[in-house]
Amino acid sequence: MDLARVILFSYTPNLERVCAAAMRSCYSPHPAYSLYSNTPDSGEILEGEKTYFDDERVRYFIRKAKEMGHLDILEHGSLTYDIQGVSRTLTHQLVRHRLASFSQQSQRYVKVTRSFGYVKPPKIGDAKVEVDVRGTKLNLSFEDVVDICRQVEEGYLKLGISAEDARFVRIGGAVTNIVITANPREYLHIFSLRCARDAQWEIQDVCYAMLSLAKLVAPTIFESLPESNGDAYIREKMEKIDRILEPIRIRFNEAKRGELIGVPLDTLPLHHPVEAYIRKIL
Repeated sequence: MDLARVILFSYTPNLERVCAAAMRSCYSPHPAYSLYSNTPDSGEILEGEKTYFDDERVRYFIRKAKEMGHLDILEHGSLTYDIQGVSRTLTHQLVRHRLASFSQQSQRYVKVTRSFGYVKPPKIGDAKVEVDVRGTKLNLSFEDVVDICRQVEEGYLKLGISAEDARFVRIGGAVTNIVITANPREYLHIFSLRCARDAQWEIQDVCYAMLSLAKLVAPTIFESLPESNGDAYIREKMEKIDRILEPIRIRFNEAKRGELIGVPLDTLPLHHPVEAYIRKIL
């Protein structure tokens, strides 16, 4: 069975500062860029502003926007994840979130011999089921079914049947890779739904990995999920994520541009192993 891996490899630099400047510009005579640039190195504090546009002000305006439901300001940034080793069942759920952009590995153009991994639900385990194949009784495991489907697909290809037709026998647990780009507002919505207790185990685990990485880039935006504030299950998981990230955040802040940093999630109760990585942009 393939190992799931989530890599946050592109995101808006100074994402929270961009969003906070957009928020403040709605209520200020100064344009967003003037606010964004108003640091101690830029000269005097802008007229009418209480202080420089420092990290504390950024956090204040992000929290104020979330409190007011002024979430459009969170659309001025993006995060791009490479999600590897997940099932087609997961991606069928993920692509329903249409305020995002997706690019998915093709089953037509990637040869079956290179791409026939699978994801197995943990609860299935070693269970076998009896099936009747035209009068012949067979006791099959999950792996048996996967192997049969692989052999049938390869057999169809040898008969000259097109790959786009032969793939019809592939299971919903067939492994795929997908890239997703969305803005923070949409991710808050996705995480609120897919991190909930009743979300299916695979997409739930992957979204907790995505959330963990997002918290390194935009800790104030993702410190809470507005649509799930009353969900104790999510709150407890997020508290554990925050503890995991304490030493990682220091390393991330000190990392060199282009460095890939792993975030260990083995202490976060997940249904299956998921590796998480973030690439330092600046």
